[in-house]
Amino acid sequence: MSFIQIKKTLKLSFLSLLVGIFMGLASSLFLSSLHLVTVIRENYPLLLLGLPLVGLFTVLIYQRYGKGSHKGNNLILESIHDEAPVPFRMAFLTFIFTILTHLFGGSVGREGTGVQIGGTLAYQISKFFKLDKSDSRLLLMAGISAGFGSVFGTPLSGALFGMEVAFIGKISIEAIIPCLIASFSANALCLSLGITHTQYRFLEMPQWTLILLMVIILSSVLFGWVGRLFSMAIHETKKILLKLFPHPLWRVFIGTSLVVVLLFSLDATRFGGLSIWLIQAGFDGKVALFDPFMKFMFTVLSLGSGLQGGEVTPLFGIGSSLGGLIGQLTSISPSLLAALGLLAVFGSAANTPFSTIVLGLELFGINALPFYVIAIFISYYASGHHGIYSSQIIHSSKRPHLAHHKGKTIGSLRK
Repeated sequence: MSFIQIKKTLKLSFLSLLVGIFMGLASSLFLSSLHLVTVIRENYPLLLLGLPLVGLFTVLIYQRYGKGSHKGNNLILESIHDEAPVPFRMAFLTFIFTILTHLFGGSVGREGTGVQIGGTLAYQISKFFKLDKSDSRLLLMAGISAGFGSVFGTPLSGALFGMEVAFIGKISIEAIIPCLIASFSANALCLSLGITHTQYRFLEMPQWTLILLMVIILSSVLFGWVGRLFSMAIHETKKILLKLFPHPLWRVFIGTSLVVVLLFSLDATRFGGLSIWLIQAGFDGKVALFDPFMKFMFTVLSLGSGLQGGEVTPLFGIGSSLGGLIGQLTSISPSLLAALGLLAVFGSAANTPFSTIVLGLELFGINALPFYVIAIFISYYASGHHGIYSSQIIHSSKRPHLAHHKGKTIGSLRK
């Protein structure tokens, strides 16, 4: 390695550490704020009535001042692919409006906010230090890793997620050092500032049997279909609302009003926000029959209407409750199937199988690794070329007959 290459590597490593430090501070503030507004909303459920006003405010501000920030995670991916500009205001906008959405009961997640803040910080740092296209791209991946790893407290899967999420069927190995540095430093700073993350454990680890294997295989196909349907449903909801209500303010007002009406009429206010209780219910084997569907519906309506927030935590809730329900119906370890559902529904919707396997190791330990691998790859295959990130480029097709999709984005296939 030449002196120039060593210098570039050291510079990129230092900047990755800088991204991690800034992201750790941002994640600590974000997660603390998220916990606070969740407690407030649970104590004052009538705050849900203000969700349509939050929706109007969100769309109005993003329209007037967003400069492309409404694209969210996809703008970060576009910047990796084509150097699309990422405005600094994106970090502030997604932070503020995700917190407001949670305060007033929108059924959204938190990963999107972390990834957008991390990507924005990385982009701004790369421009300030005048990095070339190659190093700027790697630093953007590091920003994604820092956001994901610190928000969920899973630095290793966060590092791999940043390397994997931009493409379907490709891991950007060249980004391994920046992604590791950014993800681990961001998470370490979060922990040092007192941030804690919810832990889930298997209540029962069954022995291998043919019946268990068949249940896991069939469940994994279902998990993949659910991940696929989730991404398609958000896209179709946006499309339907756009057709019915061309004006964006009417669109978000009607969509969020529908969320509020359904939450109250179905006595389902507990499905607002992150709904962490739903994940725990899956592991405890205490899932009601329609719980996965309810979270699915409210998240699709919330995100499809234009509210800010992520998809991952809702996907965790949908997957774990569905897995737990299958476990209850089959009398096969609901906690194991809840873990597999959590991983497989997320992994199939995000198209990130390898980082999802590592996520399983960080969240649940190594004992069930063979189960993770089976469930995640089957669901990944079953989901086809669909996903929650429309700017993902298909590098390697999942199936031979889809080889003509290579080089295209998920979004272009929808069109």
